Amino acid sequence: MSFRQFALNNIRRNSFTYIAYFLSSSFAVMIFFTYLMFIHHPDILKAPIGLSAFYGMTLAAFITFFFSFLFVLYSTSAFLKARLKEFGILTILGAQRKQLNYLIFLENMIIGTASVMTGMFCGLLFSKLFLLFGENVLDLKLDMYLPTEATWITVVSFMALFLILSLMTTIFIRQRKAVELVQGSSKPKKEPKASIWLALLSAISLSYAVYLVAQDDSDNVPLALLFDIIGLYFFFTQLSVVVIRLLKKNRLYSWRGLNLLWITELAYKMKDNARMFFMITMVTTMACTTGGSVLAIQKYVENAYTESPFAYTVSQRENFDSKKQKQILSVTQKIEQTLTQKGIPYQKFYTDTIDLDFKNIGYIKFIRQSEYQEMAKSLSLPLASLQDREALLLKSPLVIPGDLSDTVTHLSFENKQLTKSLENIKIKDRYTKTLFPSEYTAVVNNQTYDQIVNVLSSDPDIIDHKYHYLIPSWDNRTIPDTNSIEMKTGLELQKWKDSLSTNDTATLDGFMTSRSQDYYTRKQLTSVAIFIGLFIVAIFSIFIASFLYFKLFIDLQHDQRYYHELSKMGLSLNEMKKAATKQIAILFYIPLFFAGIQTLVGLSTVNPLFSSTTNTVISGIWAIGIFTVIQTIYFLIVRARYLAQLKRVMV
Repeated sequence: MSFRQFALNNIRRNSFTYIAYFLSSSFAVMIFFTYLMFIHHPDILKAPIGLSAFYGMTLAAFITFFFSFLFVLYSTSAFLKARLKEFGILTILGAQRKQLNYLIFLENMIIGTASVMTGMFCGLLFSKLFLLFGENVLDLKLDMYLPTEATWITVVSFMALFLILSLMTTIFIRQRKAVELVQGSSKPKKEPKASIWLALLSAISLSYAVYLVAQDDSDNVPLALLFDIIGLYFFFTQLSVVVIRLLKKNRLYSWRGLNLLWITELAYKMKDNARMFFMITMVTTMACTTGGSVLAIQKYVENAYTESPFAYTVSQRENFDSKKQKQILSVTQKIEQTLTQKGIPYQKFYTDTIDLDFKNIGYIKFIRQSEYQEMAKSLSLPLASLQDREALLLKSPLVIPGDLSDTVTHLSFENKQLTKSLENIKIKDRYTKTLFPSEYTAVVNNQTYDQIVNVLSSDPDIIDHKYHYLIPSWDNRTIPDTNSIEMKTGLELQKWKDSLSTNDTATLDGFMTSRSQDYYTRKQLTSVAIFIGLFIVAIFSIFIASFLYFKLFIDLQHDQRYYHELSKMGLSLNEMKKAATKQIAILFYIPLFFAGIQTLVGLSTVNPLFSSTTNTVISGIWAIGIFTVIQTIYFLIVRARYLAQLKRVMV
């Protein structure tokens, strides 16, 4: 038997342990290869958001490779630790250090090569499915092509990764003596110890992090994150050991049923795996926070469309550079001509608006009562009889909440000249409706509006001239599909506008915004984020499950001896399953529990940046729920395989 055959036989004999490592590595290669296929597709940059997709997928590829490096490094060191006794026996039988190093190198490179080949094969196998999904996201035809560049980058990158880590792991064995290797993982463990002061520091840090977040001050977020990381690290390394020690001392609980079995073993597992649990918690938090944020953004994009009453809005420009001698084209004329040709009835409204800054609130858009009343009849908005210096305040659900509670009766200008001249403006009525999404709108009578204009007459750009097009047949309460008349018309006008961006002989007399095109563009960007985030979350979840799988099977020999001896003392099979299941469940779900809390706390801090109809906490709960379901599936698979191994040693 040659040395290479010996290495292959070692992998074959340990296939039960290596299978998760192999599959996880193959999945990482497949995702990396898939991203590269998109990045280097010849048509990717032809899409309107192709550049955003290109940079997003490039970043995702780097993230995938970075976590693959950490995963392979941890997995390899874990497997070596599990096989210390085997290496010790080989050393006693006469194996030289360089032969052991060569054996480890061969095994890692064989598994690495197989992972790269399997991952790329699966990537090619499902490439058409990924391209079809990309076509739907980017609204672009992506034909199959020969991914030469993606292939050699994937091969070079991952083979270099496995090569470097294979060379690094030989140092782990080189520093061990033969006696230490033979003892392996059977060396008696010391009683887990913890510092009561560090445990107290953990509790104080976590409590203070929650207090900082509760202050609802964005400046406190970095400090809260720092204390959260400190508290979480010492929770796993110190506080958890103290809690388990207290459980052991509580005889009413620990001596009830099988509690003593799993509590005793859990103390060792928590201490040994503290750093791994900390890393898993942070990675899970990143995955759940990313998922929750993407879901919240998707909901916000939909709400932005349904809160926009006007299909088109044109902001009029007044001053043009006569030296350019360009033909000035009318945007409003083009819109009206297009709608008339298609037989689409519309209503046209004109407004002059002024944006004013207020203390502790921000900007509010002011509009004349006469112009507002005309639109209010068509939009079913509230009418109001306003006296001088009274305002009807309209607030969109999309607006960022400011310091504008129901107790506020006056608006104080930031502009001292305005405050002195108008002596504030009293809010007569307020409604959660608006003409302009994402903005406060204040309706004042014509006399008050003219007073504001007179005070600010020195600024020629204070008034924003706009035309608004209301199309009753286009219902903004339901999201249109890409084949709807609104989407097609909006796309046609958008292409006309874009065609003039490079025109040296003509220019537009205003800036046009289209409700449907704004939604379409935002939806595409959100879809790209979902497409990228979906696979990153999948990578994270698989790596997390694999970390736990490896750790459990590294301790398998110890647990088999433990339950074998207990079975001699009368422990039944069902009792073994209950005790082992509790241990496995705690290892799986404790990091997930803390990651869930961190995700909800983190998303609650950014909730004010979204609309009142978009709750980031709800989106976070959905993300955590999905991640929990995925982890539960992994838990059931690992539990079944682990219990099957323990069952073999039961008497």
